[in-house]
Amino acid sequence: MEIIEALGTLYKNSNDKLIFTDTKLNTLWRNNDDLPEFIFPDKIMLSRSESISLPVTEYTVCRYVSDDHDFTLRITPMFENDELAGYLMHFLGEYEVDKIAMQSTLKSRLRKEIDNIRFQAGSIISLLNERKKAWEQTGDPENSDFDMSTREKVLNIMSATSNYEEVSRYLGDNVISKPKFMSVALDDLAKRIKCRADELGYDFDCEIRSMVHAEMNVERFEAAVSNLVVNAYMYNSKPEKKCKIILSSDDEEIKLTVEDNGDGIPEEKLAKLQKPLEFFDEIDLNESLGLTVVMLYCDRFGGKLDIETKADEYTRVTMTFKDNGLELPREFRQYLPPMVFTLDNTGCILGKGFGYYNDDMYNKK
Repeated sequence: MEIIEALGTLYKNSNDKLIFTDTKLNTLWRNNDDLPEFIFPDKIMLSRSESISLPVTEYTVCRYVSDDHDFTLRITPMFENDELAGYLMHFLGEYEVDKIAMQSTLKSRLRKEIDNIRFQAGSIISLLNERKKAWEQTGDPENSDFDMSTREKVLNIMSATSNYEEVSRYLGDNVISKPKFMSVALDDLAKRIKCRADELGYDFDCEIRSMVHAEMNVERFEAAVSNLVVNAYMYNSKPEKKCKIILSSDDEEIKLTVEDNGDGIPEEKLAKLQKPLEFFDEIDLNESLGLTVVMLYCDRFGGKLDIETKADEYTRVTMTFKDNGLELPREFRQYLPPMVFTLDNTGCILGKGFGYYNDDMYNKK
């Protein structure tokens, strides 16, 4: 079986403890004699009272508890020729178990905070909607201004919570990826950004130097890039704010750089931002975890994040990924008009930096 050959090569010098079984949990390969020779389905527990059911079709974390063994177990279904061939069982060490526990705790906390904040924000919108008709009848412009400014503030709250939502997705390992044209996704996103940037006098440009094809999740990609662009706008006190995105590839690496002429990042703050989850208790909605989202995106797709900055001059953030070498000539690209939804994650993130986001803005151009 090709899977067994591949596992033997991949984990030849690894300290990881693994077993590969067939679909009935018969052991076909293991790399450590300390592991159980036989795997019993009724000993694999999803909870204290629920054992696992076969077949397992999704990545699953559970416990294996028998008379001789007590492990935390990660099960990954393995496929050959699009058919389930068996299960790779990764017996987790103490560090890995602690990491999963931390992620679970953070995810639960994030989910609770997001739900509460969005419920309160939705209540404010409901109150505004109840009063809107009465205010319109008065003809008082102050009422209209109050309505608009309040809705803008609600959108700012939604934009911050959208980043909490982004982080919870990564902590839950809930990011599905497919091979996509990153260059096309970026071009469409840049059009959305430029609509608003032009209206604010924000000098925004996007230069796509290569047609890049990569393993990615478009929604998560949009959230990561939008955070970098919004940060470049918000942390810039200069009268002429500039931001440029550059996407390029040299057939070995894909580089996506967002550079600005802003205030730069103080050294102490930069050190903190590069280890955001260690400072989770200190982070509030004003932080909104934007750079964390970018770091998690890079980590999920095997990339790295580099930050160059100089006080009062510039910040340059670069995401680097391996290039799988697929290209498509520019003339074969297909475009769709950018769709802007105010309260989707990307719309919320952009709304935080650029103010109230008008769904019809693109159509007015």
